[in-house]
Order: sequence, then C-alpha cells, then structure tokens
Amino acid sequence: MTDYPTNAYSLICMGHHAVLEVYLNGAPTILHASPGDLVFSFPATELLRDGANRLDVVYEPLDVEKRSYTPTPEVSVQIQLSQGRLGEATLLNARYGMEEERLVSEPLTVFSGRPVQPDLGNISRPRPEAERPFTIWFGDGKPSREFTRIVPVEFRIDDAPLGDVAWAGTEPLEDDGDTRDALWQAMARLHQAVERRDREGFVEIAGPYLARMAHIWGKPDAGAAADTILARAPWASERAAGMVPLLSRQEARSATLAFGSDRRLVEFSDRRVAATDAGGEVLSALPLYFARQPGGPFLACFSRDMA
Repeated sequence: MTDYPTNAYSLICMGHHAVLEVYLNGAPTILHASPGDLVFSFPATELLRDGANRLDVVYEPLDVEKRSYTPTPEVSVQIQLSQGRLGEATLLNARYGMEEERLVSEPLTVFSGRPVQPDLGNISRPRPEAERPFTIWFGDGKPSREFTRIVPVEFRIDDAPLGDVAWAGTEPLEDDGDTRDALWQAMARLHQAVERRDREGFVEIAGPYLARMAHIWGKPDAGAAADTILARAPWASERAAGMVPLLSRQEARSATLAFGSDRRLVEFSDRRVAATDAGGEVLSALPLYFARQPGGPFLACFSRDMA
C-alpha cells in the first residue's frame, strides 16, 4: 500500500469580466469563456506536488457592456487553494489597473472583501510573477485576442506524502510533425484498448496517470486504479456499443493541439477517444493529455475528468 496523501486540496476560482483559463503545474483545469462570473471549485490534490508548485492564470479582459474583449477596470480574479477544512490560502487576488495595464494585487479579496491570507497549513509563499502575452486556443481552433495575458504564481506545499505529479520529468514539446505522429500513435493505442475492453492495454498506455491516481486513492498500483475507473466509467460499461472513429494519421497533421501552460502535456483538443451508445450518440469521452519522458513514447499523464 502506498503512503497516500492525508490532506485533500481544492482550487477555488472566481473571475469577473474575464475569459479565464487556469493551470496547475502546467495542467489545464478550467476554461471559462462566458460573460457571466466564474465561481468554481474542484479537487486539486492529483495536480500538486510536495515542494515548489506553479499556478498559471490566463485572462482575457471582457467588457460585458460593450461586448468586446478589451481592458476594463471591472476585471477581477481571485484564486485560492484550500487544505481540508483549514480554510483557503489566496494565491492570486487582483483587479485590472487601467494605468498599469495589468492585474494589480489587492489587500482585500476582490469577491469577499476579507484580508488576503497567503499562508495556510502546508501552503505558503505565493509569489505572482510579471504577466506576459499568451494565446488561448479554443476547441474550434480559434485563438484568443491581443489582450490575453498569463500570470505565473509560484507557491509551496510542504506535504511529503503528496509526492509528485504524473508528468514530472517529461520534456517540453514542439508542434511539429514528429510530435503529431507520436501523439497519434498513442491515441491509436488508447482507442484500441478501449474498443477491445483491454485492461492491460489501458494500463500500459495510461500508466503514469493511473499510478498517480492509485497514489491519491490509496490503491496498491496502476492496475487497481484502472479497475476502479473501469467499474464506473460509462465508456467501459455495457451501454458502450461502439467507438467514434479515430482521427486518421493525415487528419492528425492539421488537427488542433491543446498544450499545457509549460507545453509538457498535449492532446488533440477536438478529437478525443470516445465511446458511443447503441444509437450512435457519444456516451462519454476520455479527455486524456499525453506527455513524454526524454527518449520515450507518449503516455497518458493527466485527465480533466476520466468519468
């Protein structure tokens, strides 16, 4: 039995007048692209590591009244990390400063008006860095506008049982023919494993992700984590009657790629492995991101939602 984490962490994201995409240690978590406020929280333990961590907040100013993607003092962002029932450590809390032309930190939380608490329990020393231009690539292959920026925030978690993320030590990726072909081959292996209900094949291609989930869940190994997922995932149930055809090798050369913020994780953003029901409707998909150790093949290392 692994020494699995005893602390549960959740990321709490709030945004006003902004398109927002949030990454933890390079892994994409949420993309909020509607004019309404963002108020969302989700379990984050699997995305964190013992020691140095990184939050990347990508924002695009949204003037809701003018229906334009332009800077406005209404833009505000509040990102917090909770540890169990201890409360929330504030990692980023800022409003857009028209004179500074960037997000400016505030001493009171922009949504609740309480004093910012940067340190809590095992969480400490959040340090926002200078923001810089960034591009959000949406699922339809369209990029975000000229005012999109990324704000990196370094912080620490001192929690040895937490371990490390599944893509630790993987290499940064380029969008080139070799990357696309190797990613397509990994997708083909995953597609085949799901289509054949091949447990061992699933463990082989998704080993890093499954091993990480086994650690988080207190399971003995990747195979046990696979059993847990296969027992509850719609795509592995009797309702699954077929598969959405895998994109062709030729299609993979021009399909839209979605990268993590540090470009170590990647997926074909609009062509996931997906199962269908008896009527041919998509039952559920596998939003798996792949990564590669230097000299190794692409393996599945992260999922937004494996259900």
